[in-house]
Order: sequence, then C-alpha cells, then structure tokens
Amino acid sequence: MSLIIEKEAPWALITGATGGLGLQFCELLAARGYRLVITARSTARLAEMRKQIPQAQLALAGDLTDPVCLKNLLNHLKRENIEPEVLINNAGFGLYGQTLNQDSSENLNLLDLNIRALTSLTLALAPNMRAKRKGYILNVASIAAFMPCPYLSVYGASKAYILSFSEALHEELKTEGVHVTALCPGPIKTNFWNRAGVNECDRFEFAITDARSVAERGLNALFKNKAIATYGIFNTLLTVSAQLAPRSLTRVLAKQVLALATKK
Repeated sequence: MSLIIEKEAPWALITGATGGLGLQFCELLAARGYRLVITARSTARLAEMRKQIPQAQLALAGDLTDPVCLKNLLNHLKRENIEPEVLINNAGFGLYGQTLNQDSSENLNLLDLNIRALTSLTLALAPNMRAKRKGYILNVASIAAFMPCPYLSVYGASKAYILSFSEALHEELKTEGVHVTALCPGPIKTNFWNRAGVNECDRFEFAITDARSVAERGLNALFKNKAIATYGIFNTLLTVSAQLAPRSLTRVLAKQVLALATKK
C-alpha cells in the first residue's frame, strides 16, 4: 500500500535533523502526520533522509552559525508560504576540555548555533503561531543547564540560556495557544561526545539513554504544554539535586564527574 501524504498537513521544522535526536524527532513527527522541513549541514545525509522519510518534503542544507544561512532559511519558508506549526530547535554541539585551551572561534560558533540560531528561529516563527493560537516550540537544552559545567563551560552556559529563555516564553505564551518546552536530557547515545572531543565516554554508561526514548519524552511533554522535560529517574534526581544543593558544592561535584570523561 502506498503512503499518502496529506497536502494540507501542518509543517514541522527540525534543525540538526540528520542524526541522533534530530532523526528521531523527524520520524516521530512524520508518524503524527506532519510534513517536514529538515535542516543540517550535510547535503548527502539530507538527501538520504528524504528517501527514508517521505514526509520530509523540504530539505535545506547549510550552517546555521552563518547569519546569511539563517536568513536564507527564513526567506525560503516565506517564499514557499510555509508556516511551521512545530519548531524543534535541536541543532547544537559542545566542546570538552579546559576552556582556555579550546579554540575560541569554535566556542563562538557554539554560541551562534546553540543560542543565536535558536533564538532567531523562535522569535521569527512564534508570532505567527500566537496569531493562529496554535504552535509548538521544543528547545533542546540539557541537564547541564542546571549547574556550572567545568570542562564544558561554554556549552553548559549556552544550555542554561536555553532553559531560562524557554521557561520564560512558556509562561508568556501558555494561555495563548503556543506551547514552549525545554527538553533537558542527560547523556544520549549520539555523536555528541565525539564532536565535543571525547572519544570514549564509558564511565557515563550508567546514565546514557537512547535517543528515541528521549525524543518521545520531549514531544509528549511539548504537546501536553509542559515547561521542562527530562528523561530517566537518575537525570530527574540530578536536576532536582543541582537546584537544591549549594552552588559551591554543585560546581565541585560537576567538575569531578566531568573530569572522568578522559580518565582511563
């Protein structure tokens, strides 16, 4: 039986769509009947996804750390008269190690992607959602958002911004038909650690969750209009403890745990 895609089905825009959480969001939203706009840097991987997921009707390759690329994405949506009902701000990355030993330009790129691109897309698309009194925005943060993160300092700070920004928008828009949720997962089975510069993260195996389960949790929370979503008892307890414990203790413990990433 051939798959029929409803032409009038609502649109969902997913950034960082080609792997990890992004791919899972695409599959889950396609199953809910959404047409997809998918973005990522790899043209080849986007092409593969369009073959795998027929609902992925528009694929736009580019680096969202480039303001021109971001502007082109929004202009393309406008030209095609695409008004996403769902926005999944998933694109992001981290850098692991001593902050002053890291490439400063890479950390600035991190901020451009994790914060500026996310904020730009949210501010561009949310007004139309509010006007229609229907819309869903899921911003992927992290349990790192709840505590200082030595060796992941810029990444952790960027996720703290995402959590605060998302919570504030949730309160502003929750009675106006627009749902805003911050998804705060712990370690996930994705390419994050390799991209961050850690080849092995076996010491975190006890806390690692699979991307599919985390994506399902995030979307369920989004459609139920929850402000924050975490996944797993351990990660939930960790976020609660981080908020209750003195910050002087939290940052020391975080340093000790994160230092394990490169210890043999």
